[in-house]
Amino acid sequence: MRLAAWQLVAGILATLAAWVLAGEAAGRSAAIGAFSVWLPNAAFAVYLAMRARLGTPSAVGFLVGELFKIAAVVVLLFAFVRHAGVQSWPALIVGLVVTLQANIAVAGFLRKI
Repeated sequence: MRLAAWQLVAGILATLAAWVLAGEAAGRSAAIGAFSVWLPNAAFAVYLAMRARLGTPSAVGFLVGELFKIAAVVVLLFAFVRHAGVQSWPALIVGLVVTLQANIAVAGFLRKI
């Protein structure tokens, strides 16, 4: 759950950076990329936490949840691009990649502490 919060922070920072450096359209595009990744990851974290509290974690449950998460990212990206429109593809990709990689960076940083 903490990693999802850090992902949200990274997505917001990427959005603000795109907005400041390249304008409002880039900021919106970066937000679309970040949100498309963050929402399924946060939902998956809640799912895993619920499974752990119930005492029923399993590898199959993890893999099925991961598949749903990936499918949700693809569906959200498609829906946002189709309905909201993307004016800056590079900004969308930056928002998406920064948000995706935030959990790896934070996990490595927290491990060193």
